[in-house]
Amino acid sequence: MIPIPAIDLKGGKVVRLLQGKFEEEKVYFDEPDKVAKHFTEQGAARIHVVDLDGALGGTPKNMGSVEKILKKTRVPLQVGGGVRDLNTAKLYFEMGVVWVVFGTKACLDRGFLKEALAEFKDKVIVGIDASAGFVATDGWTQITKIKAQEFAKEAQKLGAKTVIYTDISKDGMLKGPSLNEIRALSSELTIDVIASGGVGTLKDLSELMALKQKNIVGVIIGKALYEEKFTLKDAIRVCSQKG
Repeated sequence: MIPIPAIDLKGGKVVRLLQGKFEEEKVYFDEPDKVAKHFTEQGAARIHVVDLDGALGGTPKNMGSVEKILKKTRVPLQVGGGVRDLNTAKLYFEMGVVWVVFGTKACLDRGFLKEALAEFKDKVIVGIDASAGFVATDGWTQITKIKAQEFAKEAQKLGAKTVIYTDISKDGMLKGPSLNEIRALSSELTIDVIASGGVGTLKDLSELMALKQKNIVGVIIGKALYEEKFTLKDAIRVCSQKG
């Protein structure tokens, strides 16, 4: 399992939201490329970038910031937020992004997801944001009647190779991830799972590893790094330990 530092972009700045609420925003840095450079120096294996404005508005708004990040680091990027057509994904890939995260559109339009997977194959990551077990869309502002676990299984059936599972209630709270939900989801799948939301301590990372689900390949960490609860170096050390 690798720790994946997150860079959430809003208005070109690095921010964190509390439980995905746009009114609960804290700005940490004005220059995302410098943050990416710092994570690179700390040993990041990949970096997770989210265009929050894009997620809410339905089209990317921070592509310029992503470009700047790409110029500062050779660490592979996975980027999501407002990617709702194949051309947008192509633009990201042409810029040098390695994986694109499809969330809202993938959930609401399975034909589109099938098309994206046929076109981009394992460069597609399916983002599953859950609220009380149901998928949330449109920058987490809409809760669907689609069960997160069922959608994950369907994505796998369609050919997805990786999903990111985020429990919105945990995101930005620093009170630990939803271990039961992550265990349940990952045990239903054979594809790779990246856990997201709630990591606040190194113990949280150890507990995720203690689930012993081989397909949990990564964990996204955001606020804990910005609030200096621990360093990315610390996280890498913990995640590389054999249980």
